Amino acid sequence: MDRRRHRHRRPAAPKRPTRGTLRDRFALVGVTLLTLLLGAAPAVGQSISDGTPVQVAGPVARVLSADPRGQGRVVEAFGDVHRAKHIAVIVPGVGWNGPLLRDEQGAGRRHPAVQARTLLAEMERTDPHTPAAVVVWLDYDPPAGLDADAARSDRAVDGAPRLASFVDRLSRSASVSLVCHSYGSVVCAHAAPHLSISALVAIGSPGMDVWTRSALHTTAAVWAGIAADDPIGVVPHTRVDGFGHAADPTSTAFGASALPVADARGHNGYLVAGTDSLRAIAQIVTGHGSAVASTRP
Repeated sequence: MDRRRHRHRRPAAPKRPTRGTLRDRFALVGVTLLTLLLGAAPAVGQSISDGTPVQVAGPVARVLSADPRGQGRVVEAFGDVHRAKHIAVIVPGVGWNGPLLRDEQGAGRRHPAVQARTLLAEMERTDPHTPAAVVVWLDYDPPAGLDADAARSDRAVDGAPRLASFVDRLSRSASVSLVCHSYGSVVCAHAAPHLSISALVAIGSPGMDVWTRSALHTTAAVWAGIAADDPIGVVPHTRVDGFGHAADPTSTAFGASALPVADARGHNGYLVAGTDSLRAIAQIVTGHGSAVASTRP
């Protein structure tokens, strides 16, 4: 599969604002930032506290890369990425860093390693005759918590080229899909135009910095889902001077296929064994997305 990057036009430079419009925009930015942070607070709190230990059988994590810069960046593989024909790349969101990812002691369902093993097991059940692997990609610095960084896209924009470069180096014979959780979906959105991937799945997303699926400039199948009790669902969908992440990717107007999430619970419940969301994601990343019933509440 050819994963060479694509070029696209640079948007026209915006008009220079006047003093009056600057004053109004600064006020609007302040209000926007406050509402975004207040809206995101429950999801961030739940993400940090949801740590009940879970035992999931599966392969030991194999470190593909580690970088001490920033907050500590790590990329781990579960399964053999060199012989896999289906590769799912999980991109985590707020609160994760290299040391936390490497520490699996007492890991709960929110831990990306637990989610990776759970997804890999479901992929192997879905398509037992095709080698599969799951990668946890954390070669960027997610926002550490509830701060202005979480409401902006700077960290996602910084990490997107590295995500594109990583996917580009994977086997050309493999079908690669992105599974993007929370702020990780912002990273995936910025990387998407530069990738040739089979599917992009956004779960618990605050937005993807675009207003429609077509603005992602990808030929991949795009799926999105958010649980009814996921607190990120109350985050305002706006974008003002770089604050906010634009449209709700689960809305009909956005244009993504609706991921079944009826039995997913909370901000971290999408890759939990036995859920419809896990089964659907496994079907999508193994090339059986046509078997998934796209549903809307």
